[in-house]
Amino acid sequence: MTKIKNELKEYISKNGNSHILIHSDILFGFKIKFENQSQFIAQHYNELHETCQSLDILMPSFNYDFCKGKPYNVKNDESQVGSLSEYFRQNISSWRSSTPVFNFSGTGINPSPNLVKDIDPFDDNSLFGFLNKKKGLLMHYGSGFHSTTLIHYVERISHKLIYRYNKEFSGIINDGKNHEANLIYHVRPKDFALDYDWTKLESDLLNEKLLNKFKEGRTQILIAKIDDIVNFWLGKIADDPFYLLDANTKLWVMKKYRELNRRFLITDFE
Repeated sequence: MTKIKNELKEYISKNGNSHILIHSDILFGFKIKFENQSQFIAQHYNELHETCQSLDILMPSFNYDFCKGKPYNVKNDESQVGSLSEYFRQNISSWRSSTPVFNFSGTGINPSPNLVKDIDPFDDNSLFGFLNKKKGLLMHYGSGFHSTTLIHYVERISHKLIYRYNKEFSGIINDGKNHEANLIYHVRPKDFALDYDWTKLESDLLNEKLLNKFKEGRTQILIAKIDDIVNFWLGKIADDPFYLLDANTKLWVMKKYRELNRRFLITDFE
């Protein structure tokens, strides 16, 4: 595992600025020798921490219960997106963002400590906007590229998002005190399949040398500069607003768009 770690360290030393966002699936991460599950998870983080050097690490700690009418408890709600992210939230991170559903935990200083009532998790004021401006890195540590939520940030800031519509979820954020909040979430049309062409998206980025893939045995790690992906996708969407979609989704979306001659609204589907 020394080879792939050294390659990653070299990439990070050349391209890292201050922050790295990590999506993880530890089954396809570094090969780890372990005696029990807790040691297995902890060792994955230790290896990542060494590889990422001095960068502040962020991981998703997404919890979807707010959309089911439950309060979001910043301190206590568990991450629902993997064992490493939950270990990191509980044992390593120094902060967790106050955004319901799409929240993150991280080391260093919380980039968005202030609570606001109306929250768009993917606009330029979001953590994605912060990482884009800071020229942060994105790493898929064993996880497939299809799990990147950066795509929703690009959709939002493109101002060409036709095939999703805004839906508001109101509830309570508890950070020691209760605060009323509205989550403005651009959702996929109800009862319709909406899928992205992840194979094409990954291939295009690899061909443009904007995404880097490191493989060794079962281990697979993808890494890129966030602003490179954002700028590339924005350019593609400017030419074709449906660029991100797979062929089947594109067919029905374009048909519906021609009927409406405008972006989709919640009243079109719900």
